[in-house]
Amino acid sequence: MTKLLPGLTARQMEIERQTNGVALPPRSSDAAYADVRHPGSWSGSELLARILDGVADGIAAHDASGQLLFINDAGARMCGYDGTAAALGVPSGDFFERVQVFDIDGRALAEAELPGPLAARGHVVPERILRIQLRLGGERWVSVKATPILDRRGAVRMSISIFRDVTRERRAEAERDRVVRELESERKRLAALVEQLSAAAERRPRADR
Repeated sequence: MTKLLPGLTARQMEIERQTNGVALPPRSSDAAYADVRHPGSWSGSELLARILDGVADGIAAHDASGQLLFINDAGARMCGYDGTAAALGVPSGDFFERVQVFDIDGRALAEAELPGPLAARGHVVPERILRIQLRLGGERWVSVKATPILDRRGAVRMSISIFRDVTRERRAEAERDRVVRELESERKRLAALVEQLSAAAERRPRADR
């Protein structure tokens, strides 16, 4: 069995036991990391965690039951947490106490409908756009895709989700759509005005023209 490095929460240690020793990167904020000036002293897991925390995209892993195993700093911040340690140090139900998640059509999603848990049940989830509404205010739009990771027998061992913050793009699209709607409304108003003026001109007596 692969041993987990120090710095994991009790919840992660229990998950590791249940999943037969799947080793995960330690949290980036833990003192278990080697001195950053000596990367040669890092283990493979430590180096992997450093790399993942430097990635702009969010990366998360769930076990076969849909339980969160790991999330990098970028992913944790997209989900309303200060970082990896905060996201992994809370009960599993804390996420939905902080946020509501909606699909692109505005339908509220349950936890089991999210890409990570879906992939943990064996579904390959292509890119989806989700809106994360923070209960304390503010929102984020994220593009998410998730893939199940199978063991040698073909059973799902875990899932990996990759998500990207597309809030700026969605707001730009919303602003563009607003401008287009306003321009279309103005075009219709001007067309109606021209039609009214033309009709009025037709009704004038010829002598007045």
